[in-house]
Amino acid sequence: MKIKTQRTILKQKRNKIQQRPFVSRDIARGYVQMAEYERPVTLKKALYDIRRNPEINQGIASCKEIIQRFIEDLGFSGNILKRKVVKMLASGASAIVFETADGKVIKITDGNHIPFNRPLQDFDVPVFRKGKSGKTFFYIEEKLFQNNLPDFFVDIIKEMIKSAGFVPVDLYDTDVHQIGISAKNHKLYLLDAECARYKNILHAIFDKIFRLSRRK
Repeated sequence: MKIKTQRTILKQKRNKIQQRPFVSRDIARGYVQMAEYERPVTLKKALYDIRRNPEINQGIASCKEIIQRFIEDLGFSGNILKRKVVKMLASGASAIVFETADGKVIKITDGNHIPFNRPLQDFDVPVFRKGKSGKTFFYIEEKLFQNNLPDFFVDIIKEMIKSAGFVPVDLYDTDVHQIGISAKNHKLYLLDAECARYKNILHAIFDKIFRLSRRK
């Protein structure tokens, strides 16, 4: 009985070690910090791990009180915290991004990630589901291919944004980490909706009026 108990304790310790995220930086994508798990864990656990781990300290992941608020807010959004994730892909100024066990992406943001709540465009990454609880927003998106993309793809995205009547913002020539290609249709998409904005507040107002008039 004593040997069995010792084995059980060792197994539990081994499982805990396996469930700790491995923290690394992707130098190829501009020192983007990542946290990867050996096996899938719930989004809730991943957020708790970020809150507790001082090593995970890039972008909004360093604001542990906001991460705690994410956990509390998302507790009122159905089963989103029960979704299984395998990796924290990145942490920006207002958003944190996870890869799910079923090959999608969950993006959690501090406030609305879409400027002036503009309608999603053909250049935006496909969003399967979105929701809001308190000040926290979440988006379940398609996971895009991003390895070794050439810099001129950023110029293509910029032109797509301009052609749709919007202005590219904070999208520099080497910001290939802000774009990706769909494995489904091989189209190029913008990952960060904040990089495409209305020209000014009047543009946003008139666009909203126009869209409301078309619904009537």
